[in-house]
Amino acid sequence: MTGYSLLGDDDVMAVTATQSIEPAVITASASVVIAVIVFVANQLASLRNERRKVRLTRVSDQLRELYGPLHALVSVNEHLWRTMRASHLPEREDRRAGAMTVDESEQWTRWLQQGLMPANKQMRDLIVKHADLIVEDDVPVPLQDFCAHVASYEVHLARPAGSPPRRALIAHPGEPFITYVGNGFATLKKEQARLLGGKAGRTMPSVS
Repeated sequence: MTGYSLLGDDDVMAVTATQSIEPAVITASASVVIAVIVFVANQLASLRNERRKVRLTRVSDQLRELYGPLHALVSVNEHLWRTMRASHLPEREDRRAGAMTVDESEQWTRWLQQGLMPANKQMRDLIVKHADLIVEDDVPVPLQDFCAHVASYEVHLARPAGSPPRRALIAHPGEPFITYVGNGFATLKKEQARLLGGKAGRTMPSVS
């Protein structure tokens, strides 16, 4: 008994055609999936790059308009203050108690008016003008205290000539203010360097 096929010629041709179509369908489907993956990856890379650029702009503005100038002015004033202390400046207790001689009092006033206060006013104006660039959501206490101190000393120095010396109503915040400005500047500089050094996200070649 000779073997024979249960499929007719038409059925054999249909099966053959189906078998030849399946690889093509798989290949086309794989191409579509790869194209979608590439598109999504490129969109994510573009979004990351845009966010990095926005953040870099913000950090650069903070350094250029606020923390950079503040840091420079604080450094200059601190250097000037150390020099004043080394030049036999009357001690704080003597200044507050009014125990200075007339010459010492005049000298101290000149140092304040011509040396320290111009930079202090610049720093106060920077803080007020660029408050939107402050890192925190609200104005930090050291900055509030410093601005209040400057206003207090402006009133103190505007007293009538010949009136008895009195201490300013609000003292300089001292180390908390200096530390805040220094740490803020250093942190932003570090972040700026990271953002500038970070490579832009690479886009993947499109699939044709």
